[in-house]
Amino acid sequence: MSRRASIIAGSAFILLAIGLAVSRWLPGTQASSPHVVVAGGDAGGLPRALPADERIDAAALERALQDPAAAQLSAFVVMRDEYLVFEHYGRGFTADSIIDGGHFAEGLIAMAAGAAAGQGALNPDTMRSFDPDALRAAIESATQQPYGSYLSNKIWRPINAAQAWIELPANGAATPADCCLHARVLDWMRVGGLLVGDGRFEGRRVLPTGWTQRMARPLSLDAVRGLGLQLAPAAHGAEPFATPDVLFLRGPDHWRLWLVPTLKLAVLFGAAAPTPATGAARAADWDETRLANLVIRAVSDRPAQPGDVTDLQRLVPGH
Repeated sequence: MSRRASIIAGSAFILLAIGLAVSRWLPGTQASSPHVVVAGGDAGGLPRALPADERIDAAALERALQDPAAAQLSAFVVMRDEYLVFEHYGRGFTADSIIDGGHFAEGLIAMAAGAAAGQGALNPDTMRSFDPDALRAAIESATQQPYGSYLSNKIWRPINAAQAWIELPANGAATPADCCLHARVLDWMRVGGLLVGDGRFEGRRVLPTGWTQRMARPLSLDAVRGLGLQLAPAAHGAEPFATPDVLFLRGPDHWRLWLVPTLKLAVLFGAAAPTPATGAARAADWDETRLANLVIRAVSDRPAQPGDVTDLQRLVPGH
């Protein structure tokens, strides 16, 4: 091969590798690598309401949108009582954009375990630790179904999500249970609605009663991890969450799905991978309580919490 031909071939390989890496985060990208399909339901729309209809201050949500913690956002979506009350997208993303949720998938394997426990296939009393791949293997063994099919039948179809897929590390590899599920932005909101609704969504019981509380039970003495969920003490931010029962899923970079069961509130935020050019905070430095608290404090019927600032105190400091 001539030197010119070698350079052209090498350049083509580099461009292909860059294209494959970038394609993982382009909104709406379809599966091209080895994957397992997770069949969905009717994939219809979700009901929408004005923030005021769900007792949320719309102006406060707009202020949150302008907060530095929201820099370089791709999606910022708020749901209460299964109604979408706020949506904002950037960088080419839309409600139908497909994202790799990364460790969001840990919540799904925990919910699949709940479905299996509800049908008597798994003993929930043995779940004193969280090992996603061990849970996946146990579900497959107990139900005699591949994980992708079981997840579809018990979780994904019942919440009427669109078809999704789980990326495999190689052809024939075991299906990862802790990452790599690609789904539409609004289908992750369906997951959030199911979790804050005690396992019910759109009037349908999907998980056993009380299973989401089981997921929120601390698995360690430091109370940072539940079954597939991060607990409030796991968050790093300038202040604690504005209400103590916040749970969340931590995805890649600045992707978070915050859940407040007592308020029936789910908040999805996603932002670009930080780079020196964007000026955004590195993933490890980003305040992951800031935006959640701005939304929580916008809820007008939220029970008062210690340390809350009253309207009088805002007008007259010291009162």
